[in-house]
Amino acid sequence: MEYQPEKRICQNCKKDFTIESDDFSFYEKIKVPPPTFCPECRMIRRFNFRNEGVLFRRLDSHSNKEIFSGFSPEADIITYESNYWFGDNWDPIKNGMDYDFLRPFFEQFKKLLSITPLPARSFLNMINSDYCHEISYSKNSYLCFNSDYVENSAYLRKINRAKECFDLYEGFENELCYEDVMIDKSYRTFFSVDCENCLDVWFSKGLRGCTNCFGCVNLTNKSNYFFNEQCTKEEYLKKFNSFNSSSYNSVLDMLSRIAIFWNKFPVKYARNIRAINSTGERIVDSRNVKDCFSVRKGENLRYCQDMQSQASNSYDYSVWGDGAENIYECMTCGLGSYNVKFCFNSWNEVYDLEYCGYCFGSKNCFGCVGLQKKQYCILNKQYNKEEYFEMIEKIKKHMKEMPYIDIKGRVYSYGEFFPQEISPLAYNESLAQIYFPLNQNSTNEIGFIWRDSNKRDYKMTIDSKNLPDNINEVDDKILEEIIKCENCGKAYKIIERELQFYKNIKLPLPHICPDCRFINRFRFINPLRLWHRKCMHEGCNNEFETSYAPDRPEIVYCEKCYQQEVY
Repeated sequence: MEYQPEKRICQNCKKDFTIESDDFSFYEKIKVPPPTFCPECRMIRRFNFRNEGVLFRRLDSHSNKEIFSGFSPEADIITYESNYWFGDNWDPIKNGMDYDFLRPFFEQFKKLLSITPLPARSFLNMINSDYCHEISYSKNSYLCFNSDYVENSAYLRKINRAKECFDLYEGFENELCYEDVMIDKSYRTFFSVDCENCLDVWFSKGLRGCTNCFGCVNLTNKSNYFFNEQCTKEEYLKKFNSFNSSSYNSVLDMLSRIAIFWNKFPVKYARNIRAINSTGERIVDSRNVKDCFSVRKGENLRYCQDMQSQASNSYDYSVWGDGAENIYECMTCGLGSYNVKFCFNSWNEVYDLEYCGYCFGSKNCFGCVGLQKKQYCILNKQYNKEEYFEMIEKIKKHMKEMPYIDIKGRVYSYGEFFPQEISPLAYNESLAQIYFPLNQNSTNEIGFIWRDSNKRDYKMTIDSKNLPDNINEVDDKILEEIIKCENCGKAYKIIERELQFYKNIKLPLPHICPDCRFINRFRFINPLRLWHRKCMHEGCNNEFETSYAPDRPEIVYCEKCYQQEVY
């Protein structure tokens, strides 16, 4: 059947959105109705089901001991320390519920979610990394989130494979790097943005295959460049050594200088690398990826975000990948997952799941929470194969005939992701707040919840303004200090591994806390939106979709004009 594009009105934001003919074909293939929310509203609702940077202290529901958790102590849920949760000492099937055809499905799921224990933190195969969340296969890591295969590192987000790295956002296969955004396969790269295959690079942007470059922009396969000027090896070393990397004030001055210098150069309309027939931002080694952001090795995707490895044939899918296929309207479902719809935090070869949360290694389950290696379950109740499929058809019909209606009058029937009030996270605890920041009043107006429960009172022992300017003046006593951030006033500490890194590289102590450092890095991440624009190169009429809004100061070029400007 050949479909025609249709314009719809989002039942949340009331704006028009278009369902294309290819979209209809996808929905038909996976047997779901078209969405009633626009792509952005769908994305925000999924983001409200993921915490990517906040740890809380709360009591373990089994031992009653204080533990670290990704859930606020005020959240209406039960949590177990993760190692205990993944063990065999409890059985989620005991919480199984008979399906009630007199109540909307989402009401019943919300009840099940409140009585079934959840893992306090989400991790897999970790060693000595108790202060991390949404992370796997890592060791000796501290305050790392949404990362995999990390070693001897701290303050990382969205990082895959890193060793001895600190304060990075989004990257792949890096070592001995610091304060970078969107860098791949680089070694000893510092204070840089959007670089690949670089070695000994400082304060640079848009470099590919470069070595010994300082303060440079848009270079490819270059060595010994200082502020985009070619130097001999001896000249470069002399200029480099004139910069005192050990001094905090020296670094601050250089950051101010390069901010001005970088803005003199054009940017490519999209930071896409080896992306075929694709639209979006930060698409790498992918094909047929449309309206997506931060996708690596993706194929046949649309409206997806943060696919860090191998996702295919999926729509409205946020975070992960790793061999996932046929995924629709899911958050954090990966690692070999197949044919998964409307689920969150369910992974490790899960198949044929719908409307599940925190289910692992399971298949053919509907509306379940906290299952491990189970099959043919509905609301955590066990069925045989024939009963299961017979019930599923009845439930889907019931969800259409008796939809859930939230406090704002929005209607959720079969085919929509969970309503936001089902999430155990408040808006300001979730990924939604990072990409779409709101204040408390705005959050409440649109029907999300807000919590201020992570306040801690620490006795500061030193103001960051009084820290030594030079790392050479710092001794191990700093490890005992509780430092006041000069930006937000919150407390932070320097850990031993971090101090050793600063001394080895000759970098000054940071004067702001990890959260404020993250905010500074995140300003280099474009919004998860696309605008139609024209190339700004004189005489060029090329048009494109870009994540650079029209009112931004950057000089935005099309692919062809940008390549002509790259050295």
